[in-house]
Amino acid sequence: MEIPGRIQNGVVVFEGAPSLPEGAAVTVVLPPRKLVVRFAQNQRQVAFPLIDSANPGSVHLTNEMIGEILNEGTALS
Repeated sequence: MEIPGRIQNGVVVFEGAPSLPEGAAVTVVLPPRKLVVRFAQNQRQVAFPLIDSANPGSVHLTNEMIGEILNEGTALS
């Protein structure tokens, strides 16, 4: 049997007020969340390489460093 419900004030409240016997064992399963894909409204093309270097691959970029470079706009065309 599958009975939909919601959490209200930390308690499971069933929809449709089904009658279950007192002490009935139940299992609550959360449905998987739907994947939400978002796109930036103002998309910009990134110019590669992000950092000019005579030795490609010699600069170790972290996600934070890449974010700073993109926010500054120095590597964008």
